[in-house]
Amino acid sequence: MGNYNLQKLNVLVVEGHQMMRRVMRDVLTSLGVNNVEVVTANELDNPENAQFQPDVIFTDWSPNCDGLEVIKQIRDKKRNFDRYIPIVMVSAFTEVKQVCMARDAGITEFLAKPVSATLIYRRIAAMVDNPRDFVETGSFFGPDRRRRQAPPKGAERRKQVFQYIGGGGREPRAVPAEPDK
Repeated sequence: MGNYNLQKLNVLVVEGHQMMRRVMRDVLTSLGVNNVEVVTANELDNPENAQFQPDVIFTDWSPNCDGLEVIKQIRDKKRNFDRYIPIVMVSAFTEVKQVCMARDAGITEFLAKPVSATLIYRRIAAMVDNPRDFVETGSFFGPDRRRRQAPPKGAERRKQVFQYIGGGGREPRAVPAEPDK
């Protein structure tokens, strides 16, 4: 993990609880982030917030904030954000089923509550140290969900195997790759 200067990073925090909004702002500021915008999911549509262009979004997923829906809207171009923006889901919903739902919505990283400055910094560093290509299919757009390279169990079943090149604000392009034999 690198030692990164976060001063110029623009961070948007979408959080349903007032106390957590304050905690997230304070933690990010303590990490050196100078540009932190903190809003509720309802305030995302406020025209005053349209001027802020974040480099990363931390979004809550709780009864007070449907971060899952926020992520889906961003990835489906239904919000005024770059659909390639790194998104960190921050939630107390940490069962495997819920983490998979967040992953399938298009998160970049997952952060379980309660949060700490170290954990937040690690998620930011992970996005820089291990960027993931974006994948677009008929039913999914987001960072490649696979974390490790593993050969298929048994014979290759995909009709065409693609190597995805892209991410970081660029359109992905599919390059045919040779399937493992």
